[in-house]
Amino acid sequence: MKRRLVWIGACLMAAFSTVAVLQSAYAATGCRVDYAVTSQWTSGFQGSVTVTNLGDRLDGWTLTFVFPDANQKVSQGWSATWTQSGTAVTVTNAAWNGSVAPGASVNAGFTGTWSGTNPSPASFALNGTRCTGAVASPSASPSTSPSPSTSPSASPSASPSPSTSPSTSPTPSASTDPWMPPSDLAAPLDKVWAHQEETYSNLYGFKNYGWDQLMAGRGSINYCVRWDSTAHVTAAQRDAVHATLQKQYQKWMDQMLDNGQGWNNWPYRQVPVKVVGWAVRDRAQLEWTDTSVDVYVNNIRENAPQCGEPCGRFFHQDGNYSGCPGGDSHHYDHSLWLTAGFQGGAGGDWGQRIGSEYFMSNLGTENVHILLHEIGHTYGLDDFYDWDPTPGKGFVMKAGSATQITEFDKWMLRDFWRHLKSRYGL
Repeated sequence: MKRRLVWIGACLMAAFSTVAVLQSAYAATGCRVDYAVTSQWTSGFQGSVTVTNLGDRLDGWTLTFVFPDANQKVSQGWSATWTQSGTAVTVTNAAWNGSVAPGASVNAGFTGTWSGTNPSPASFALNGTRCTGAVASPSASPSTSPSPSTSPSASPSASPSPSTSPSTSPTPSASTDPWMPPSDLAAPLDKVWAHQEETYSNLYGFKNYGWDQLMAGRGSINYCVRWDSTAHVTAAQRDAVHATLQKQYQKWMDQMLDNGQGWNNWPYRQVPVKVVGWAVRDRAQLEWTDTSVDVYVNNIRENAPQCGEPCGRFFHQDGNYSGCPGGDSHHYDHSLWLTAGFQGGAGGDWGQRIGSEYFMSNLGTENVHILLHEIGHTYGLDDFYDWDPTPGKGFVMKAGSATQITEFDKWMLRDFWRHLKSRYGL
């Protein structure tokens, strides 16, 4: 009898597995992909793909496409796992953005190299289904091959559930999302904001947070690198510095998204980061001859090379870059100050300062945690040297307690946004 019961159980499991496969086969699929080259320079470029789900809910996604030119290569990506074989590119969701509701979008970006031409891919496929901008018809109807344990009412085509039908469960607008942090973080977040109101001398009046710079740049950020070192830098290292900056910066920007949509009127899904200049003591330290970035030589401030003041947001917070060679497109919002032998870091509205050896040894690292910490300061987030709002848990803004952005860091960033967003009319 025991053996018979085991056999029946196995049969039931097989039946349930069959049902799951059939339901998956009948799910409505469809997608639209918006591909864009957000910036381009000699031999390099930055790209963005935005995938809009036009079918049923996705719980995990893989986007595939083929570059038209064999010289187009992905160097580094963010908000997804990027791989390339020949000209074929595969983009797989990150752990936090695999679930995409009907009608919602998800964005991922990358930096790449090119030569000759840099055309856009002709077609894309999501989970094996070509993205045409329309919903694909199921390959079979449930009525043609019913499962003994499945009734017509359980078929997605006959009676869609509220969780999978766009008509019965529209994706809520992120602009209506109230302040609802996780319950265990609500009180610590209140304490953090109260502490900032008590200790910041001009919390609400200051007008040069990273938020202000980003809005002035209409969703993009420019950097200039202060190379405070005697080491040489190759063109490949230059491009890797750019890619690392983009990846780490986007990690903060991703905290403002829920399922690819901006939280609480946040307007940007992806923030392009461009390195527009390098400052050095000796031009020979930079081992490239192209003109993809401006080069400032022996312009010494604070005993370190500095990019031209006429081009710096810190010096021209009114946005007037008329004295900058090349004009507004050559201005820089942040400085990345890389100092040989420097321990720890510093950050503010002017940018971020960290050790050059530390940064260069972490090119391509998933989380450059000192840089992440200092970018947080650029967006107004506080230090926590003398108190801990979440004892023992750790978060990246409490130096040394975490190596990546945590849920608490995310909600501190969002708290800053909700208090400042009205100044941008949002």
